[in-house]
Amino acid sequence: MKKIFLITTVFFFFTGCDKEVAKQEKKSIYGSWKLTSFVNQSTNNVLVKSDFSNSNNITIIFNQELNFTGSTVINDFLGNFSLEDRNGQLTFLEFSTTEVNETEWGNLFYQSLNSNYNQQTGNWENPYKIMQENILKIFYSEQEYMTFEKQ
Repeated sequence: MKKIFLITTVFFFFTGCDKEVAKQEKKSIYGSWKLTSFVNQSTNNVLVKSDFSNSNNITIIFNQELNFTGSTVINDFLGNFSLEDRNGQLTFLEFSTTEVNETEWGNLFYQSLNSNYNQQTGNWENPYKIMQENILKIFYSEQEYMTFEKQ
C-alpha cells in the first residue's frame, strides 16, 4: 500500500511540474511579436497603426539565444538582449537598424525604444510585462508602453 501511495505521489509531482513548466513557456517572451499599439496610461490615449498614414506592420522575434531580429517592412533591425524576469527588465544590449525613409508609425517605434537608452551603460533598458499568454507590454516611461501581440 505504501508503494502505491509513493508511486502515485511521485507521478502527480512530476505531472504537476510539467504543467508549471508549460505554463511558464506560454508566458515567455521568446517568439514572434507584432506591434499593435502605443498606450499612455495617464491620458488614456491609445495610438494604433490605422491612426497613421502609410503605416506598416512592425514585428520582432526574440530568440532563446538572447538575440532578436525584426522588421518595420521598410527597415530591418537586430541585436542582442538580456532578461531579468524577477524585475521584469528587458535590456537591449545591442541594437542595429537601417532606419531609412521610415514611416511615422516606424519612427514612433524607434523613438519609444530610444527613450530608455542609458548613456552610461550603452543599453536600452525597458521594463516589460507579459499579459495573459499573448500580450507583451514594453514600457518606455512609467505610464507609456508599446503593446505587442504574439504571432
